[in-house]
Amino acid sequence: MSQINERKGIVSGIFLLMGLHLAALILGSILGPIFISIGGIGYYIASFLGLALFGIGIAQLIYVVPAIIVLRRRREFAVLKGLIIGATITALLNGGCWLLIYSIMR
Repeated sequence: MSQINERKGIVSGIFLLMGLHLAALILGSILGPIFISIGGIGYYIASFLGLALFGIGIAQLIYVVPAIIVLRRRREFAVLKGLIIGATITALLNGGCWLLIYSIMR
């Protein structure tokens, strides 16, 4: 594979991850109030969705791992590299933000 195609695949993987993040954000925003209105165990599910929105660095494992499996089976390794790079950057940025918030609140 040429270098240009490899770079295009990596950039595609990063944009794929951004789309997955956006879909998770929209889905969590829609489902959160629905689960709150149910009551009971719905409060716990809504709390989890709220934490998932703020802790997207960890919550992304729910949809990134299946995407990695699918891309590996399709043998789209350049896109897979981009997806992993984007997920790592997301986790590091999210962790850094949480450390900053923790240091301010302390």
